[in-house]
Order: sequence, then structure tokens, then C-alpha cells
Amino acid sequence: MDISKHIAERVKAVPLGRQTSVATPGLIGMSSGTPDFEPPEFIFEAMREAVAEKRIQYTAWAGTPELRRAVAGKLERENGLDYDPDTEIMVTSGAQEALVSVLMGILDPGEKALIPSPHYGNYSDVARMLGAELVAVPTTIESNFTVDPEALAAAITPSTKLLVIVTPCNPTGTVLPETVLQSIAALAVERDLLVIADEIYEHYVFDGHRHVSLATLPGMRERTITLNSLSKGFALTGLRIGYVAAPAALIDAFMPFHHAMTICATSVAQAGATAALNHPRDWFAPILKEYDRRRGLWLETLDRLGLPYCEPQGAYYVAFDISQTGLSGTEFATRLREEAKVMMGKAADSVMRGSLMLKSPKLEEGLERLASFARGL
Repeated sequence: MDISKHIAERVKAVPLGRQTSVATPGLIGMSSGTPDFEPPEFIFEAMREAVAEKRIQYTAWAGTPELRRAVAGKLERENGLDYDPDTEIMVTSGAQEALVSVLMGILDPGEKALIPSPHYGNYSDVARMLGAELVAVPTTIESNFTVDPEALAAAITPSTKLLVIVTPCNPTGTVLPETVLQSIAALAVERDLLVIADEIYEHYVFDGHRHVSLATLPGMRERTITLNSLSKGFALTGLRIGYVAAPAALIDAFMPFHHAMTICATSVAQAGATAALNHPRDWFAPILKEYDRRRGLWLETLDRLGLPYCEPQGAYYVAFDISQTGLSGTEFATRLREEAKVMMGKAADSVMRGSLMLKSPKLEEGLERLASFARGL
């Protein structure tokens, strides 16, 4: 039997395949997107209490009332945003499911969205699965991968419906300044575009940079869909809790897809998320300080090697240019793995993505292996 002829065409647009995990002795991974700190104990206490009370049934599709109120409180307290927890917040099984639900609720086949590039590749994958297109608007390492609003404007066509803005950014570590966000907001209002504001790395900012929520800017609340999760800011990647904040009419448009995929986020995980969002974040300060220390080690190494890099202003990635080596990103990654036993992904054709998510002394060892490899090219 020829199984391939029975497979939907949309699958061929995104051939992700099956995830495999093969342990390689001595390999150091230096591109991880998974936080490596221990989440606060009060989150686990809340989940243990939920299990003890056997709170294991479906919740409301949009999330428990307690969690939606906690999300609304967090948005008001930390972001200056006012949302109705009953109608303008939807809890999802991670930001990934939120992204799929949102794009399904907005983009029809043939329609386009714009995103500054380099960017998180799954945005493009989901758009292709929907028969839509995510158009990459290039940025440069010379500008610290800060998007030019004029370049965004030039890329808009009659089929453009949406802008996707990720700040702090994966994979570049760029934090868009408020002046740039204001220009993007003015463009969205002028061209009547919706905007996805992906803010999952909002708690990781360095050197006095400041995260600004797009929905706070003039004319933006009514057209902004804010995505966030507890995966990065609380190191709760496996609990799969994300959320969407948007005007009620948009939440209503996303809800059928959210329900079809998951019905609701996991009840016990929602209890932990409620405790997480209701608790002060003072526990995070020493963690961020440690990541800043690791950031310094990365930059010292790249400076010694003379490899240009994007100043990592936020998130926990270090994007650096390897074009002077004469290798493509794929070639660099392959040889780095084979010759130096270091695993690293690429952010763009000639830009690699390092990560701060590696504890000492493995971080120092990995950086030394990277340095020895680069010097030998």
C-alpha cells in the first residue's frame, strides 16, 4: 500500500518528521531553549494540593476563573494592560498551541503575515500548514537585528493581514526599543493590521533595556493579540500553560480551534500557574543575575575570537556571525558537532544561536571547545 498518496498536502509543506533523542557521549549542547533553573516550590505545592483535592476534571475551555483572574492581574501589574478575565483571556496548552489557535483564527489560505527575521521557525511552519504565508522582513546584525519599520511598510501587500512582533526575540536576543514599537504601532493603525505580540521572554532583559508591551501603545489594544506562557519565565516547559490576551471578539474566534485541539489546558497545571502568577517575582532576581554572568562569558569568548555578534539585550540567546569562516550555518554546526562535540543551532544562514542555558563548568568547557574549533578554521 502506498501510504504517501493518502497523506494531506499540508503535511508536505512542513516535513518536521519524528523527534528523536540519541545520547552522544561527551556532547555539550549550547543552543538550548529550555530554562535550567528550578521553579519555585510554591508552584508545586499548589499542584499537590490540586491533586489531593482530585481537581482532575475538565475546566472551562478558556481556563479556570482563578487562572484567568491571575493572568489579568499579572498583565495589569507588570505590563500596564487591562483585560477582562471573563471574555478577553484564553488559557492554552502552552504558547505553541496559542500560536496555532491564533493563526487559524486569523489567516485564510493565500493571506500573509509579516515577521522580522531571523525568527522562530515554527511561525513559518504553522502559516504554511494553513496555506498562508509568513513573509520574513530581513534585519541585519549591524542594526542588532532591530527591524526597520519602513522595511515592514514596504513589505505590506493587499493580502497582508497581520504583523508578528517578538520582543525580546528568539533567536537574536534583541529587545525592540519603545521608539521602534511606536513606529510599528503607527503602521499597524494606518494599514489596519492585526499584530501578534509574542512576549514569552519578557522577564529576560539586561543592561537597563526595558520590555514594552505593544498593546499599551496608542491605538493598539484593539488590534493586538498578546501571547505569553509560563514555560520560559517560570521554567515550566512541561506543564504546557500559555495564554492569549485580546479583545473579546478575537478570543471568540480563536476558541473553536483551541477547543478542537485540547478542550482545555491541564487542570492541575492550571492550579500551579495560578499560584505562579499571583506570587511576587522577587525570587527571579538572582537567577537573572546568574544568566547575566553567563552572558558575559559568552561575549568575552566571541570578542577574543573576533566574531561579530548581536548584543544580547534580552531573552537568553547569543546570535553571532560566522560568515568570516567561509562556512554556512549548517556546515558550521555540523563540523562543530563532529569535531568539537558541541551542538549548536543556527539563527540564519551565517548566524549561529548560542544559549545561556548551560551551567558552569560545562559552559566554560563548551565555550573553550567552540573557541578551539573556530581558531582552527
